[in-house]
This record gives sequence, C-alpha cells and structure tokens, in this order.
Amino acid sequence: MAGWARVTVRNLPAGTRLQLTYGEKLKADKSVSAETSHVPGRFQRDEYICAGREEESWEPAFSYKGFRYVQISGLPETSEDAWRILGRLVHTPLDEVSSFACSEPFYAWLDRAMRRTVLNNMHGIPTDTPMYEKNGWTGDAQLGTPVMTYAFAMHRMLSKWLGDLADSQTDEGQLPVIVPSGGWGYGDLGPSPEWTTVYPFLIREFYRVYGDERAAREHWTTLTRYLDWELSRLRDGLAVTALGDYLAPGYGGNPPEDTRLTATAYLYRALLDTAEIGEVLRADEVVTRYRKAAERLKAALNAEFLGADGHYRTAKDPDYRQTSNAIPLAFGLVPESARASVFDSLVRDVERRGNHLNTGALGTSVLLRVLCAHGRPDLAHAVATRRTYPGWGYWQDNGADTMWEMWPLDSRSRDHYFQGTAAQWLYENVAGLRPGDAGYATFTVRPDARTGVDWARTSIRTVRGTAGVAWSQTAAGFTMEVRVPVGAIAEVHVPAAGREEVTAPDGARHLRSESGFVVYRVTHGTWRFTS
Repeated sequence: MAGWARVTVRNLPAGTRLQLTYGEKLKADKSVSAETSHVPGRFQRDEYICAGREEESWEPAFSYKGFRYVQISGLPETSEDAWRILGRLVHTPLDEVSSFACSEPFYAWLDRAMRRTVLNNMHGIPTDTPMYEKNGWTGDAQLGTPVMTYAFAMHRMLSKWLGDLADSQTDEGQLPVIVPSGGWGYGDLGPSPEWTTVYPFLIREFYRVYGDERAAREHWTTLTRYLDWELSRLRDGLAVTALGDYLAPGYGGNPPEDTRLTATAYLYRALLDTAEIGEVLRADEVVTRYRKAAERLKAALNAEFLGADGHYRTAKDPDYRQTSNAIPLAFGLVPESARASVFDSLVRDVERRGNHLNTGALGTSVLLRVLCAHGRPDLAHAVATRRTYPGWGYWQDNGADTMWEMWPLDSRSRDHYFQGTAAQWLYENVAGLRPGDAGYATFTVRPDARTGVDWARTSIRTVRGTAGVAWSQTAAGFTMEVRVPVGAIAEVHVPAAGREEVTAPDGARHLRSESGFVVYRVTHGTWRFTS
C-alpha cells in the first residue's frame, strides 16, 4: 500500500522515542528492509517522542511511504493493549469507472493487483514507485495510461500532468524523462523518446477516451515543438535513446540490444498519433509533414534492423529479442511481405523459452496483444499463466499482491505498474472491449483471447454512458451481450466460422466475415448474439 501509519499509545513515559520503519520486504531476520542508494541515512522512517499523556495518537502530515510492513521500535516492554497501529491508505481520489471479471481466477488477480498498484502510484502525479523514488517517470506513465484510463477517472489528474510536461520543456523543445523535474532527466537517462513521447500519446488518448480535443489545442505549440526537436536530432534517420526496453529478464536496467530500434518505433507512433489529432484540428501542414517523417522513420528502421532471415535484430543482440519484433508488429512497422516471418520468429522464441516472455517494460506492454492479433491466443494464455520465472504467476506464488518493478524475487520495488500492463490485454482481448475514438463514439468488441476462459465480462463508464460486453462459452455454444451507449457505434466481432452460424438481433448490420469472426455494426442499446 501507499500512505502511512497512525500510532496510538497509552501511558508511555514522556520522552519515549518511537520509530516506525516502513518497507515492502523483510530481511532474513524478519526486520523490515528499508534501504536505498538514493537516500542515505534516514529513509522510510517516522519518529515520535511521547508526551506522557494517558492516550496520544500521531501520524505524519508531510510525507507518505510505500510499504507492506511496519516495524515499531522503542516501545518499552508492556502489554499489547498499550499501543495500536492503523494503516492509512493514501492516494489522489480517483473514481473507479470500470469492472472486469472472468472464469480464470489468476486473471482476476492480475486485474486487482494492477489496479492496486496504479492507485498506490497516484499522488498528484503518476509516480514509478511509492517507496524508492516517487518520481514522475514519463515512460512508466506512457505504458500505464491505457490501463489507468480504463480503470479510473483520470481526466483531471492527467490534465494537470500534461501541464507539468509542458512546463518542463526547454526552449529548444526537449522534455525530460522525469516530470516534474528537479533538473534531472534531461541529460542523464535522457533524451529517450520511448519515455517522453508520452506527451503526444496522452494528448491522443485524451481524444480517444474522453473526446477531448481541447488538450490538443492547448498543447499544440509545445507538442509540435517537442516532436520537431526529436526530428532534428535523428542520426542516420533513426532516433537515439538512453533507455530502451528497460528491465528485461537478466538485465538490471538497459537492455543489450541497439536501443535505436525501440526509440525509432515510439517516435514513429508519436508522429502518427499527432497527425491523427492534427486532422481533428485541421492542421493540414503538420499532418502532411509528420506523416512523411513517419514514413522515413519506418524505412530507416526496416533498412537497419529487418534482417535477411525475416526478423528484426540488432548488431548488439546477444540472442533473439522478443521486444525487437513485438514492437514493430504492434506499431504497424513491419512490411506486409515480412509480417508472417517476423511473427513466426516471435512464436518460435516464446515456445523455445518454455512459453515464457523475454521482455522488459516496453515489450511486455504489447506481447500478449500481438500474439492474439496474429492468431495465437493459446500462446498468449500460456505466457500469461506461467508460474515460473519470468512471469506474473511467479510473483503471485512468491506472495505478491501488487506488480513489481523487475522479474526476479529481489526486485527493488514491489509496487511498480509498468510491468503489469497485461491488464490491458484482459480488458481488450479476454473480455474484448477496445476503445475506438472520439470518447467511445466508436469502439470494438472482439474477445479473441478466450483460451482457458469460459466467460468474461467488462464494462466502463464512458463520457457517453456505459459500454460493456459479457460473453460465455458452454457446450451448447457461445453467447455474447453487448451494451452500447447513446451516440456510439460498436463493431462487434462474434466468434464463428461463418454468418450462418450466428444468430444476430434485428437491427445488427452485418459487415463482413474474417478468420474466425463474423462482424456486425450496432448502435445504442443492448444486443445479444449467439453462435
């Protein structure tokens, strides 16, 4: 949890000094582990000097901690009823706007653990960890935004943080990797477009999720200044970065591969995101310029990293890198002629590793969705449910109730959401509800990750009303109910081999059939399909 403890004592001598030490882990001797190289000396510790009253209570007013355990020192040997302690759960007040449930208990755990982790990191800004740094790392927020905006009412808080991003910009256009910044993050671990392209990504998501084009109008000048700065510093047509696919298994931070691959991919996506929102604003010159720049980035990336053996690799790779192939597939960078070979290489590597992922924070955010998009939901399920290292089940079996920063058991932070982005896959692929655009004016229902799941349901309170889907699969067949709010249009993908297998309600407009799904368009109302 994040917050602090309130301690109450009775009849303790005046001058008794109590210490409360907070931590997420215990040492071998069962004392609380609360050390960090960032803060020498006193860290995660409160002190209170008793006044000697019959009963006195105290809690801190100017700090919060991330913790699972509290160690109390300084109590004289006395009966346990002489003291008590109360945990205070503290975060920015955010309404929960969605729900998720399914027949797979582990998936339900993933959803709960991710939501808890996100809330523990909402303290005026989206932080990376409530214990060690409490910093507004931009990459963490970029990866977590789809889950944040699906789970909670984030519009006001993220609007404020967009202002922090703009305020952090230099005259040249650079953004730091930490926002707000105390001066750190411009030259050390920056520039890093996989992190700082959160700025265009958030502005695009504001329109997608909330139908908010005001953010784009307000930030257009600083946004385009930032992207023009990124384009001005390309080397050989590629973006450069200090970070890359951070914290892949076996690596303590930066990955081994040439990080220009992911940097270029994220800048490519940022340019297209901005071009799309530019179309809403009718900023035609910027739209044309950024689309052309994106195409040049795509060509440069493929020329440099797409090998003759049909998949992406860099000269620095010690082995096959899943992220180097999953990210191009997810972002639409792979030439049509190479999509099958790139995907096949990814599948082979996942299977070679015993159905384990081998991704850091960037690759983890897309891997499961990429596997489903290309027809391997069974493999996505196998990866998601692995209970050995590295995997989320490994964390759960070792006592986790939140997401961790790193895959090993000695993970520094145990309250870090950027490796927990599998929750997005739960909402969009297992339950099957995916935001479309303009504040859910359009959205898609496509439950393409049904392997291992008998039923799933999700709903979200959008700016137009509630959108939702609930499906179940039994021996008798498949049933799906879809809820569409006023003013919205949903494209519904019903699992079936052909239209003749589907019973659709009157008013559902048949659009097409495609690999395992029959597609319909529906408007406001509740719609029931069977197959």
